[in-house]
Amino acid sequence: MSQKAWSFKAVGQDDLRYFGNNGYQDDSTSFYRYDNFVPNHKQVKKGDIVIVTDRKNVQGISVITNLSSAPYIKARNRCPYENCTPAKLILRKSKKPKWRCSNGHEFEQPKVEDVPAFEFKAEYKQNYMPINSISIIDLISHTPRYNVQSSIQEVDFEWAKSLFCNVIQLDSTEADIDDIPLDVDDQRKVILRQIKQRRGQKTFRDTLISQAAKCAISGCEIIDILEAAHITAYKNDTHNHISNGLLLRCDMHTLYDLDLFAIDPDSFVIYFAPQIQDKEYVKYHGKKLHVAYKINRGALVERWKRFTEKYALTIVNSLNLTMHV
Repeated sequence: MSQKAWSFKAVGQDDLRYFGNNGYQDDSTSFYRYDNFVPNHKQVKKGDIVIVTDRKNVQGISVITNLSSAPYIKARNRCPYENCTPAKLILRKSKKPKWRCSNGHEFEQPKVEDVPAFEFKAEYKQNYMPINSISIIDLISHTPRYNVQSSIQEVDFEWAKSLFCNVIQLDSTEADIDDIPLDVDDQRKVILRQIKQRRGQKTFRDTLISQAAKCAISGCEIIDILEAAHITAYKNDTHNHISNGLLLRCDMHTLYDLDLFAIDPDSFVIYFAPQIQDKEYVKYHGKKLHVAYKINRGALVERWKRFTEKYALTIVNSLNLTMHV
């Protein structure tokens, strides 16, 4: 089944507007709960991209890594008046009686009806990244069948995929790196051209995917945003050997091309440059590379030497880099 993209509207208990039920206990940076009464509940799958929002703002983006379900009893609030089936129940903070249904009935407490249901839990903490670059209006414009009341809505996949790859906006000082020792006149243009190529040679990428179809840094398994990265710069077909390659999530590939992280050739531990402070990347600092094949040590040594010299860094223990004094 093809991958899709969804928006998840996470509404806190204190922000409920209509009280047909008591809401769901979510952690919007980690997981999202919903049940079989929510439209599109059958369509959401592991590996889909999710854009998490509240009522007013886009909060973050991720990829679903696990999807589970379990039966439960759902408490549904009903109007206590006989034969009344309103579209909405409203809990009023100051007026009495506290409750009012959309058919005009007012009452102090709703009738509670217990109904069997299935609760779903979509987990996405592993790849979650906060977003501040797009608005709800942007998201709505890429939601083909937008419905203001829907909690789960399908989003244009290509747009969401591009957003996921570019959500971290590198500033110009990080992008204009021009001291990589390649046999070219304009080294900055070479780096940017490598970033734009992205997919690289298809055979090279396919070979890396056949070894382990996930990002060697983050573990992301969404194939469409995994790219073949060269450890040492591509010059000819000999550089397309699997030992000179890493399968990386698109944003990780960009950081690697810009020498914003490197891999210790002896321990395979990942180190990020000092200016990378975003929690999405910091959480991988000090972790080990995920590979199931032999990597060319000489290639790693070359990149490692360049990285440590560029930032004047030295190892102080197994998990930290620090500036030379």
